[in-house]
Order: sequence, then structure tokens, then C-alpha cells
Amino acid sequence: MFHAFLMDSRLYDRQFNDARYLIYNLIAIDEHGHGGTTGSRRDFTFRDTASDSLQLLTILGIDRFYVLGTSQGGHIAFHMALLEPQRIKGLILLGATAYAATEQRKVAQSKLRDKWCETKIPSEELLLVKAASFGGPTRVGERVYEKVKQMWIERYAGPDGYDPALNCLRNRDDLDDRLGDINVPALVLHGSDDQYYPTKDAKTWSSKLPNLWKFEIVEQGLHYLSFTEPGAEVCAKLIPEFIKQTL
Repeated sequence: MFHAFLMDSRLYDRQFNDARYLIYNLIAIDEHGHGGTTGSRRDFTFRDTASDSLQLLTILGIDRFYVLGTSQGGHIAFHMALLEPQRIKGLILLGATAYAATEQRKVAQSKLRDKWCETKIPSEELLLVKAASFGGPTRVGERVYEKVKQMWIERYAGPDGYDPALNCLRNRDDLDDRLGDINVPALVLHGSDDQYYPTKDAKTWSSKLPNLWKFEIVEQGLHYLSFTEPGAEVCAKLIPEFIKQTL
């Protein structure tokens, strides 16, 4: 399972603690530039994370598996399916996109980056802007929000913590022309209230997947679908059904 921008594997704590997922061997990986994955390299790509994750799973003795990705994690899932399709049982794509970043989005990201990095610790206002991905404290509660906020401050404050991850996100490949090469089963879920990637775009690119099992818009779902309700409940119902039918 691969997380979203400026998050880490704890994005999936809810799934690890949900009894409905106990029959699965869940593995959440911190991507390059995120969480506990550290190193001197600053110019990594999503393809690098995909390739290194495939090597990690080989070392763990796991030959075939499903790949779940939220937001940018979906891009990593795409790359894994393109690199070693024979190992991928299926893709589960939550609030994802197959497209490169638009110039308009890059400008907005740069402005947010400059504000984030102009102080040692990002302002509360900026932290709340970032929290729009999951609806902020009103959707996840103050306790969960405080944990996420502390993680942002400890791991992603300042240019050293922020820039490598942002550059990877901004410079991602446009995979629209490669979707036809991804023949593994795919479940695509997208929140109707996703503020980052339009549902119409998700419907368009997902229709190009040759083995699309289901595309569903989750009403009132946010960008981090599995992190908040009602998306988490929809995931808990559809993911087991998807796996059961595609094993």
C-alpha cells in the first residue's frame, strides 16, 4: 500500500486496525522522500519507488500481490504494473491520477511550497490548507489531526523535508498513453468531493484500462478515501469483493 504526498504508511492505520482486513497480509511502504525512508538521493521518481518496492517484496519472499495506491501512490502502482506485470494480481487506485501535473497546478504548488518553507515550522493556516485532503480535524477528529500535524512538522518542515517529495510529485510522468499496456484487474474509487483530481478525469483515464473491474464515485468522499468516511467504509466493502473475484 502506497500513501499520498507528505504522508507515510500510517495513512493506512485504519485498515491495519479493521478486522475486515485481518485475512490479508497488509504491507504499507514509506515512499522515497517520505516517512522512515531516508537517503542522500534527492532526485528520485515514482518509478524509482516502484522499482525499489518490487525489490523489497522479492527480498520478503512475496512473489505476487495486489497494489493499492492513494493519490500519488496510484502513480507508483501504475509503474509497478508496467515494470513487472506478471507479479501484480490487481491494482486498487484511490483518488489517483494517470496524468502529469498541469502548469497551473505546478504554479499553485510552488506558491504553497514557498509559504510552507518560509518559516521553520509551517503556520497553522498552512497546515489546515494541507489537511483539506482529508477534511481537517472536523472529519478525522482533533486527536488524529494532531498526530498528522506533528508528523508534518517533524518530517516535512523546511526545504530539506519538503522539496524532494514535491519535485517528485511535480515532475511525474504522464501515463495516459501507457494505460492500455496495463492489463491487470483494476478497482478505481474516487471521491465526489476530491479537491485535487476531478472525478471526470478519473472516469476518463480509468476507462482506458483494459481490465477495469469497477470505477465508482464515492459520494461525499474526499481525496484520502481510505483515511476518512464514507470512503473507508466503501473501501472495506469493495476491496475484499475485488480481491475475491480476481484472485
